[in-house]
Amino acid sequence: MTQVSAESTRLWRNAFPLGNERATSRRLFRLLFRSLSMLGDLGVILAAAVTAEFYYFGMASVDESPKIAYVVIPTYLIAAWSFDAYHLSTLRIASASVQSALSCLAAATGLSLLAALAFKVISNFSWEETLLFLSLAAVGLTALRWTVAAGLLRKSDQTEARVVLLGDESVRSNRDRKVAATINVRACDWRPVETDPNFLNDLSVAVAGADRIVLSFQAVKERQEWARLLGQIGLETELLEPGLADLKPLALRYLDSTPTLVVSTEPLTLRKRALKRAFDLTFVLLAAPVIVPLVAVLAILIRLDSPGPAFFLQKRIGTNNRYFNCIKFRTMRVDVTDAAGCRLTERNDPRVTRLGHFLRHTSLDELPQLWNVFKGEMSLVGPRPHALGASAGGALYWEVVPAYWQRHSMKPGLTGLAQIRGYRGPTEKRSDIESRVAADLEYIRTWSLWLDMRILFRTFHVLVHSNAF
Repeated sequence: MTQVSAESTRLWRNAFPLGNERATSRRLFRLLFRSLSMLGDLGVILAAAVTAEFYYFGMASVDESPKIAYVVIPTYLIAAWSFDAYHLSTLRIASASVQSALSCLAAATGLSLLAALAFKVISNFSWEETLLFLSLAAVGLTALRWTVAAGLLRKSDQTEARVVLLGDESVRSNRDRKVAATINVRACDWRPVETDPNFLNDLSVAVAGADRIVLSFQAVKERQEWARLLGQIGLETELLEPGLADLKPLALRYLDSTPTLVVSTEPLTLRKRALKRAFDLTFVLLAAPVIVPLVAVLAILIRLDSPGPAFFLQKRIGTNNRYFNCIKFRTMRVDVTDAAGCRLTERNDPRVTRLGHFLRHTSLDELPQLWNVFKGEMSLVGPRPHALGASAGGALYWEVVPAYWQRHSMKPGLTGLAQIRGYRGPTEKRSDIESRVAADLEYIRTWSLWLDMRILFRTFHVLVHSNAF
């Protein structure tokens, strides 16, 4: 069996001078980076707690730190680990890393405060001290995560996965900057046989130090033989499949013994959906003591203002394009109510009642939808649900925007990215709905708990809007 060619030998020796030791060193380095990031977060939050206590009481002692920190710290670490805040792909990008850390801090704080206030597990609670503690923790986490991202950038040679591409003549056309070495089995005169120990030794030495071994063969049978051989000698191997690039498969599953490719999935993982749902419920439950009496008072005023029910139910499009009954305060006279939403509300619309003008102008007519949020039909933040008959420029929304149905891959929301950008009111032109759908799809692509919080905060600035009528 012919030995590895001189060019191939030079390539893989330059790429992996220490062989398996180099690969092991990289893995340990990545693990160390993740562990230090976790310890760094722990130190930052603890230091923020001690500093806040010292500022208010002049005692820099861990035992005297804000009691809320004892609940926030473990909750934060669990959330951060569960939602991949310490994954290298997250730590490597500073903005994503900071966003992930602050989102976990916000979630941990919300759950901790809810538990603390509901079960009275914390005595001598101080809002001022807690706010200072959280502010310092947020600033510290931001600085730490930027530092870690910069460190990973400088140490990219030790943190990036090293790839060896092994195959036929096609390996040349597939080489890019992520590929540390390519091995053409034709040039090496290799055959996937198990009866030659010299060949198996040469193969093992050639791929030593690789984090990923990728096979690129045009012939299906040859690809299968090489995959089987590398698997038998204990090497983790991947197959390059350019033909599947358009499908963008996400995972491999099995139907009985037949493999299937996952080519699409929900925009949020189960863990992210659980986090978003927990945030919705926490907000609704904390706001209930204020919202419920307000809803009761407004319902009575609506009944006094005009005959008919206080609430108005309208069929709208929800998650995965399933219908649900969206609840609102009734703002129009009963005899002219448009259940399908075919006629958009106009400025100074004669169908709107006196109180209805006020409710619409202040967006209070949407308040009962918190019940939809509590039931799980809606979320606090998401694409706004539309009426079935709504149109723009004389055409239904889905006739104007081909990607319209994609906005329903997430729960509809009380507010959304489109609303805080000012896309409210009637959709007289096609561009009106195009702008809203574009904002909705952007929200779905870039979702994070931190984004939900930002949108909720900014919503309070646009509750009263010139296009709200």
